[in-house]
Amino acid sequence: MMLASDGGFNMDSHVTKNTLRTTYGLAMFLAVALCLVLPLHAQVVTVSVQGRVYDTTGAAIPQPTVTVVNAATGLSRSATATAMGEYQIPSLPVGDYTVTAEKTGFQKSAKKLHLDVGAAATLDFDLAPGQVTQEVTVQDVGEVAEPTRTMVSSVIDEQKIANLPVNGRQFIDFALLAPGVKIGDTTSGSTDVIIEPVTKLSFAGQNIHYNFIAVDGADNISTASGVQKYTPSQEAVREFRVVNSSYSTEFGRAVGGIVNIITKSGSNDFHGSAYEYFRNEKLDAGSILASSDPSTCATPGVLSSGGCTKLNKLRQNQFGFTLGGPVVKNRTFFFANYEGQRRRESPYYNSIILNGIDDINAFKAAIGFPLENLNVTRNTDYNNVLARLDQSIGEKTNVFVRYFFNDGSLRNYSPLNDGFDLPSGFKNNDDKDHSLVGNISTVFSPSLVNELRLQWAHRNYDFPTASSQPHMEVANQFAIGVNRGNPDFYKESRFELVDSLTKNVGRHTFSFGGDYNWVRTTESFPLFYPFEATFLCINPGPGACFVSNLQDHDPVVLFFERFQAPNFDEASFDPSVFQLSHYPQSVRNDALGVLDHTYSGFFAQDNWRATSHLTVNFGVRADGESWPDGVLNKQWGVDPRLGIAYSPGKWHNLVIRAGSGLFHGIVPAPLLACQKPSCGGQVKFRPQEDDLNSVTELWGFINNTCCGPGTGYAAGGFMANAFNGLIAGNYPNPADPLTPGFLGPSTIVRFTKDHKQPYGIQNSLAVEFEPFKDTVLNVSYLRTHGVHLGSFYNINQAPNPGTPQICGLHDSAGGTGCKAQFIPASANFVFFEADSRWYSEFDGLLVNLNRRVSHHVGYGISYTWSKSLDDGPNPSFVLIPQDTFDFHAEKALSADHVAHRLVGNATFEGPTKMNAVLNNWQLSTIVSLESPHYFTKFAGLDTNGDGFTSNDRVGIEPRNTFKGDSFQSVDLRVSRTFKFTERASLQALAEAFNTLNTVNIRFYNTAYTAADFCPAGGVGVCGPGPYFREGSPNPNYGTPRAVFNPRQIQFALRFTW
Repeated sequence: MMLASDGGFNMDSHVTKNTLRTTYGLAMFLAVALCLVLPLHAQVVTVSVQGRVYDTTGAAIPQPTVTVVNAATGLSRSATATAMGEYQIPSLPVGDYTVTAEKTGFQKSAKKLHLDVGAAATLDFDLAPGQVTQEVTVQDVGEVAEPTRTMVSSVIDEQKIANLPVNGRQFIDFALLAPGVKIGDTTSGSTDVIIEPVTKLSFAGQNIHYNFIAVDGADNISTASGVQKYTPSQEAVREFRVVNSSYSTEFGRAVGGIVNIITKSGSNDFHGSAYEYFRNEKLDAGSILASSDPSTCATPGVLSSGGCTKLNKLRQNQFGFTLGGPVVKNRTFFFANYEGQRRRESPYYNSIILNGIDDINAFKAAIGFPLENLNVTRNTDYNNVLARLDQSIGEKTNVFVRYFFNDGSLRNYSPLNDGFDLPSGFKNNDDKDHSLVGNISTVFSPSLVNELRLQWAHRNYDFPTASSQPHMEVANQFAIGVNRGNPDFYKESRFELVDSLTKNVGRHTFSFGGDYNWVRTTESFPLFYPFEATFLCINPGPGACFVSNLQDHDPVVLFFERFQAPNFDEASFDPSVFQLSHYPQSVRNDALGVLDHTYSGFFAQDNWRATSHLTVNFGVRADGESWPDGVLNKQWGVDPRLGIAYSPGKWHNLVIRAGSGLFHGIVPAPLLACQKPSCGGQVKFRPQEDDLNSVTELWGFINNTCCGPGTGYAAGGFMANAFNGLIAGNYPNPADPLTPGFLGPSTIVRFTKDHKQPYGIQNSLAVEFEPFKDTVLNVSYLRTHGVHLGSFYNINQAPNPGTPQICGLHDSAGGTGCKAQFIPASANFVFFEADSRWYSEFDGLLVNLNRRVSHHVGYGISYTWSKSLDDGPNPSFVLIPQDTFDFHAEKALSADHVAHRLVGNATFEGPTKMNAVLNNWQLSTIVSLESPHYFTKFAGLDTNGDGFTSNDRVGIEPRNTFKGDSFQSVDLRVSRTFKFTERASLQALAEAFNTLNTVNIRFYNTAYTAADFCPAGGVGVCGPGPYFREGSPNPNYGTPRAVFNPRQIQFALRFTW
């Protein structure tokens, strides 16, 4: 298989035949599954209603008829209750319903309610004696209790999605309204393998890679990134449920949390909309990390001369339309949405970069590289389409088919997204996502229901570099040139089959099900091409922390791979490769790898209504996954779960919920990002290696980084000579006796054969009640313990001798290794081990108060008081443990820890029939408050001598002890609706994000640039001074590296009919 010149792939006949065989096998599997109606698992996209029918004395009415009618589509379904008056009507689409109960000799009763996604609503009836009449008063019951629900969750309904302000109109941001959910900082200080332009969520302090996001019940997680892919636009989403903890075994593959999204469907009336959202930087406040236009400076072209105009460009247009209605009334409906975005903005940069750009460019000019131009424009464009068709086949079968396509185009995007890199390290992205989902819900009888779902999804994610300059990094401070942590190309194909079968037997509801996913991932991952050089920040002076090491061309670490050489042993190469705008096609091909991956889950459970007040939900789930044979033995995690819901009576619809269970996830695919052979090299293996560990020709040079320049093998200028030689296109001479490195076949990452599946142990206790009408209060305690979480560690780290000599490596795989004498490593050399040795802990109090919009007012308040601990489960090469021999020393506050988080939202609707001036105004707001985040104090040196400078901490300081600032933001929306007819109206709105223009710092520069705290460490460690924050010799220590948005204004017009 080879990459074509257009970035796509050409298949040779062998691969084509294998693909055809695979496709044929999947087709046969599907055919058998459909014939047998295999009871496979489905993420819940339907709802149910249940209850009892009494007379006015409280006695059960035997066998009344209960009928539900969907207000939008006319869908009608009836059921005859039991002799005890109990009824249940399952497998209904989300929506508004009228439910009626009737029995000869009694007056008919009707109630109107809304059924949220995943709801199991309880609705009881009291029928008065008398004759059935044609005129029935329908009672609007508002909020409906769910006394049988055991999960801890929140629903983001259509009103909130339509009315609340959200920056960027990514509706998934509304998940942040729920307690126990925050923006994830898992990859803070490292690289996201794939830059998904989506909000990354952390549930219960867990890693962002351990969530499950479903759209219409179908898996929407990117295998490569471990987070959600593009989702449909805000206009196409009806509602979604945020699940903190679910003890139903139908939910799987989520150590953290679950988001279950339902798209809109058509109705019996034609409806549509057209909209335009507009932004311009002229309306906004400026960022404190905005770059400057050099042409406007006091000395044109010299930023340090001052007086420059700040670059705060932000111009955005989001536009689109929706259309939905009947094809055949009461039977067939369609819904369609198109949305486009055109966004142009100025990137923001680390304060170190802004203060030192002139010196950075002086260094680049000296080595003949193009200068950095901070005045670039970042483009974020997309076009997406959603089309959905719903079909009712009688009263017993409902079918929907939904297709979603997104065509995204990003230019000058930061693969780090945290202020660490410059434009030469930016990347471009063309992403095409397809998803086709079909769902069949069949009611075989009032007590037997089946739901079957299929998904085909395909992603083509081209992620080329914006330059081909080598990666040159000043440790823990900034980087020039290509980022070494991202694939250059990624393609994923997915086939998914899910199904569930539900049987009611008396007070028991038995469910059986499972799912099957087949995923093929193709990646090109040129890790160390053309080379990587790391410099230290030593003897810093104000604004020039990096000068003495960077401008002396004296790196402490060098890595490179010989991608283009037939035998990996050429002495030189063409240095013009550094002047390209992207990687050569041959390099992309050399770094190409293909992985097939399957995962499956099966469950069985019983929802037992033990009494009219007590529901017990218990069952077991098994989740398994497989990678290529010999790589990861097929593993199955067995998850027993128990949930209890107790409703003592009618007092404020009080419900007490408790649960406990295990939740297995999947192995994060970033752990396999350098395999077979996607980081480059050759697929050749040794007996002790499995067949997923590719061998590459890697030559690394390690300076005496633990002790500083001027000592060890660095003395004599070898590293500077090697660096200058690479710049000129000459590889270092392996015959040089002073070569401080290793040469030969090496495995960059070895994937542990006994790698375990990650899982979480969750326990919760919750109390929910209605303090007053239309308002629900939930208070819960949640504990989550993550086990066998995956990350990397340096398998060849040697104990630091603590003396001024070279800090060497040893080869734990049994070879000669790379010791202090720097004998060239044998073919056994392994750098990193991908293992499952990490863990996490979360304890939190979650409070959630919600009132739907009623009598012109709706609001919600969520509060989280929590503590998150872990030992650094970040699937990245960068933030590996500081000491391989002491994992316990990594235990600290999690990067996703936030002690207190309070989010409030409110919607106020004005009068509709008062006068032409005051009618149809609406005001809504979201207020977010968070206590400080914590960050790691890095030494900025290789104090442990393992050849890597990114993971070393100051002294014996634990992880995440640098206390940042708190977060405060107020978002506002003001709108007015102008009605033209009963159905046609125009809404004009204005939104302000971070209305008070609070400076909220996202990340800090935390490179201390000394091995111990100063000045106590002495001149030999700290230098002569001056010293700055916390005694750091680095004037940039504690300065902002990235910030959240300043105040931004958006206007919009929205026409609906």
